[in-house]
Amino acid sequence: LKQREIDITPTRKETMTTTSSFDAYKSEFLSTMEQIKSKLQSKNNVDEVDEMLKQGEDLVKQMGLEARGMDDAVVKRDLLSKVKEYKAQLANLRSEYDFATLTKVDNDNYNTSSSIVDARSTIRSQNETLLNARSAIAETEGVAMGITEDLSRQRETINSARGRVNEVSNMAERGDGILRGMLRRNKFWQGKLW
Repeated sequence: LKQREIDITPTRKETMTTTSSFDAYKSEFLSTMEQIKSKLQSKNNVDEVDEMLKQGEDLVKQMGLEARGMDDAVVKRDLLSKVKEYKAQLANLRSEYDFATLTKVDNDNYNTSSSIVDARSTIRSQNETLLNARSAIAETEGVAMGITEDLSRQRETINSARGRVNEVSNMAERGDGILRGMLRRNKFWQGKLW
């Protein structure tokens, strides 16, 4: 079977501003992907590829965390898009690895091997579900922090408004007292004039 080529070269969006941590993870990820490609094409040390794929998954997770931590929404979106692209590249290499390991298995062991691949696939699927859940939790925490900050600002606004209402109320009471005094004087003078 013909090997599929996977392009992991940087795109024109690589010029965007990123954190140094994201860049470090990206550099390590691209290097790891090149090593995996080399091992799969040469068919040497294919057994080491699984560990390298796990390392690649960890790097993609770290890049995802760095991207979600960005304040600038445009940069955040671009970095998350890049992380999604890296996940797809990793999935393609994982498929190539699975195929390479299957071709090493004798036909007699095909059913056993197929069960192992199915189990790996199930575990990978469960891991992906857990990663998605963690991502959702991180997003929820971000939203909760935003809501907490909004509520804090609203509390400050309410307290400020309460203070102004108290000032106006005090001024109204003083004005009421002045008006009563004026009315008493007015009655007094009216009584003297009549």
